[in-house]
Amino acid sequence: DPQSKYQTMTSPPSSTGGTSCPCLNKTAELASLTERACTTPSGEPGIILTLDNGACAPLHYGSSVCQPHDLVYDPNCDVSLATNSNFPHYCFQSWCYVDVASCAKTTNAVYRSSFFPANSGAELFYSYDTCNSTTEDWLSVLERDSVGAVEIKANVPAYQKPMLYKRDGDGVILATPGEEYYNNSVPYEGVYIDYVSDLVRISNGDIQDISYTYKSMGSVAMHPSSHYTAAVQDIENGLADMSVGPFWITGQRLKMSAFTVPLIYDKTVLVIPKPRNKNSLSYQTSKVLAPFTAGLWGVVILVIVCTSLLSVWFAKGSSVKRPLRRRPKPSFRQELGVWSRLSLDSILEKGLFFFSGGVGQDEGSSLPYKLLLFGFGFFILITVSSYVANLAAFLTRSVPDYIATMEGAVKNNLKICGHPALAEELTTKWPDAKFVFHTEGNEFFGLLDDYRAGKCDVLAVGREDTTMDLELLNQFCDEGLVYTNSLVMENPIAFPVSPELASGLSYWILNGDKYRGVNLQKSKEKYIARNKLQPKCNVELSAQTTERNVYAQIMPSNMFFPIIFWLACAVVAVTLQIVHMWQAKNGRKGSALIGRVSTLNLFKHIDHDIVSPKEDDDVAAFAFPRARNLVATTSPASIIDDASCRAPSRNNENDGLTKRSRVSFREPSVIPDNGAAGGPRRVRFIDDDDEFPVEGTCESAPIECETASPLEKDEFDDRIRQLLDDPSVVDFLKCCKEMKELGRN
Repeated sequence: DPQSKYQTMTSPPSSTGGTSCPCLNKTAELASLTERACTTPSGEPGIILTLDNGACAPLHYGSSVCQPHDLVYDPNCDVSLATNSNFPHYCFQSWCYVDVASCAKTTNAVYRSSFFPANSGAELFYSYDTCNSTTEDWLSVLERDSVGAVEIKANVPAYQKPMLYKRDGDGVILATPGEEYYNNSVPYEGVYIDYVSDLVRISNGDIQDISYTYKSMGSVAMHPSSHYTAAVQDIENGLADMSVGPFWITGQRLKMSAFTVPLIYDKTVLVIPKPRNKNSLSYQTSKVLAPFTAGLWGVVILVIVCTSLLSVWFAKGSSVKRPLRRRPKPSFRQELGVWSRLSLDSILEKGLFFFSGGVGQDEGSSLPYKLLLFGFGFFILITVSSYVANLAAFLTRSVPDYIATMEGAVKNNLKICGHPALAEELTTKWPDAKFVFHTEGNEFFGLLDDYRAGKCDVLAVGREDTTMDLELLNQFCDEGLVYTNSLVMENPIAFPVSPELASGLSYWILNGDKYRGVNLQKSKEKYIARNKLQPKCNVELSAQTTERNVYAQIMPSNMFFPIIFWLACAVVAVTLQIVHMWQAKNGRKGSALIGRVSTLNLFKHIDHDIVSPKEDDDVAAFAFPRARNLVATTSPASIIDDASCRAPSRNNENDGLTKRSRVSFREPSVIPDNGAAGGPRRVRFIDDDDEFPVEGTCESAPIECETASPLEKDEFDDRIRQLLDDPSVVDFLKCCKEMKELGRN
């Protein structure tokens, strides 16, 4: 029992602490604190222990030896009044004052004396570990005395349902402060009152009680724009110990008062008019292009144009045949016109390929051209598939027309109504924004009044202060306002408190949150469970988060592989075309393998086996009757390209049959004569100068016509021979002959 423990613990000590952390004699240091000098009941000089209600302990208190000093001199350890159930356990723990520098090098825990803090004039540190005792019992007492078992006077800045409010005599919640606000006998209610009550409960008497009062009108006159800042002014003036409510920690307020640790972090967000859907004709038209970004459309157009220009180049470079007759070199303007028309035709053709989702098949095209279309076809496949997959979603979506971000509001020079208490913080973070701060002290209702008056376009509102205020939320509904997720700034919310109470209150706030399940959020949830808080409309803008994911546009980076594939095919095709042109220019035999038209004629050998030479001659005669008639008057391999024949006169003075004139013609048409087989033939000539057809006679070529030069004759013969030897041409002409014969029958 306590009496027997007292006899044992007060016997002569057997320890002076550890070797590396010994007990020290602090008698002289305690004696120097003359302002706290006293005389013990036994008549010896002593020192007042301030935390023990003025108890007087001798000057050797805690010095030299390990001993349960509190058991002898602490009034709470009076064994004559103690029982086993209420006797403090720390009374039996031995301790002594030690040197902090020496003990800090050991594993012994050392503490500054709470009886003699840093500003007391004494440097006193104690240790239980050096005396083989435990510190936990004494620390539990310090925990209970974090605040000091005091009664706290707290003011309330304003009514803010459901955070802080009073009721009238009929139990109706008061909307605005009246006479009852200055009547301290009318109790406060609300979320914050419930939370503070929970802190008092878990403190186990460390916070004895909290009484509530009103803010002074003098402080309101000093800070007319914010009742909350006026309440903090009362703490600085010593009229209150703390303020209860959702207080932002701002630079201005920190100059006036200390704050507890943050209770919660308030997000100030943008509040905007409720969006309305876009229905303009221009917007509906733009939906067709919406699946792709502007950059990707540019890439598509570039691919089409490049493919078209390359195909024109390949078509020109693949032709190794020369014209039948040399012509004068065309002018630059003529060449530009021809190439422009060819390029336009090719662009339209490739654009049609793209819109139809495929490419045209041309068996007679060159290898570079086919390779180019191979890459272009793959690009079309991926691009069109991606476009079609997204098009339906974009055509049917309805996008609201609104500015929902703070960046957008600043960019569009919108006026933003802001709370005056955050004026310095808001203008610092958003220097380019056009803020309008309410100055009449109506808090967030004042911001709404400014919005109604047309002073601003959007609002910057704190969620913590407003999302539970049904009256304010319903007014948002009336004005068609909604919260966005655009963060304007984030502020910690805490209680302003006098400096001597800040540490103790902060301790219980943290202790309650971590170990007791007591925090502001839990208090809000309990209040909502007891009271149905539902505004008359939805004040949250929820569509903006899904819009970003469901309707994501396809960017050029998403089409990286098809673009690279087309580019690789184009590079290879260009390389082959350049090699072909170089080989053709230098007379290399391998040029035809790359650049010539390539067809796969599986029936070439069958045609030569089935079709007789007579049929071949008949087909050729059907296809080239004019050429056969011309060569009939000369050797079988001769072609007349330029002749002097008898032609009629152009002046109509006579029939011209007796006049010999040299006529250059492009397309002679031989008209059969019923005369002798070897006689003269009538010939129709088309003059190159004016396209005027005339008729004349042409007898045998050696007599009446001058044959072409051997060089021109050989070139033309080669061309004709190539055409006659081409199996595909023979097949086509044979088909035409058969169709003609069927028509005659």
